[in-house]
Amino acid sequence: MDIKLKTAIKSDIDKVDEKLKEIVKPKSGLLFDVYKQVIDSGKRLRPLLVFYVSKALGLDKDDDALVVGSVIELVHTASLLHDDIIDEALFRRGRPSANSVFGIKPAVLGGDYLFSLAYNIVLKYNKEIARRISEAAYTLTEGEVLEIERAFNVNVSIDDYLEVIYKKTAVLIEVSCVCGGLLVESDYIDVLSDYGKNLGLAFQIKDDCLDYMGDAKEVGKDLGVDLREGKITLPVLVAMDRNKDLKGKIEEFFDSKNTRVLNEIVFNVKKCGLDGALKEAKKYADLAKKAVNELPVSKYKNYLLAIADYSIERTK
Repeated sequence: MDIKLKTAIKSDIDKVDEKLKEIVKPKSGLLFDVYKQVIDSGKRLRPLLVFYVSKALGLDKDDDALVVGSVIELVHTASLLHDDIIDEALFRRGRPSANSVFGIKPAVLGGDYLFSLAYNIVLKYNKEIARRISEAAYTLTEGEVLEIERAFNVNVSIDDYLEVIYKKTAVLIEVSCVCGGLLVESDYIDVLSDYGKNLGLAFQIKDDCLDYMGDAKEVGKDLGVDLREGKITLPVLVAMDRNKDLKGKIEEFFDSKNTRVLNEIVFNVKKCGLDGALKEAKKYADLAKKAVNELPVSKYKNYLLAIADYSIERTK
């Protein structure tokens, strides 16, 4: 990403962080510590999308976009807190998870607090936007349950996988873009939905590829963690299609939890599955760029195009 663009985005992230400081003020110091453990390492993708979409369509008041973007970031953060508890995760974004630092009870209640705060703010602000965010959160929960139901199942299909990642990840990115359009009562809602959905799919597929790429310290987690949790992601599905013996190896690992078997699987996924999965990620990023090209010319439209490129170029 161009250095000037990085600088501009950093400035806008600072605006989001200032708005979050204004609205997240729990009376409990413990709740605040739980929130900070997760929020401090985030990319702020969702609030940036609300901000850039609304500005690309002519919104004058920055504060409106910052409030709505912050609400979606709170929903996202709450879902991460609960997700880490479900997965019994020890780390989040290269840092100790909130549940591992403060315990399960504070992490659960921290997530509940953020969900409640988000809806309290947005219901007073804009009921249609609140409805859209509420629907997205409902869909996100469905995705969490589907992932649990399909865990440790080597017979999941690519369609099954895409359904889960749409519901777990892409839906909040999609609603961020849609809400940016709703702030200006735009006629581009369908276009924004297409952009957000495809961007979200590209982002999650690349994230799943990172589980099998590079150095664990750079990525922020050990390689093969998804498979340890029973998650059959796209690089694994592509590798299984190309290497018919791999399915049996994965079944063996699920039964034995043998690290040697896992290392063999990771090696084969790197060799046979990564390239195909990365091509799929690029396909969805290109679809996102195609959708956003319909928006009027502006620097904010360029930011949205750059974010689509970033979704597949990033290394963590």
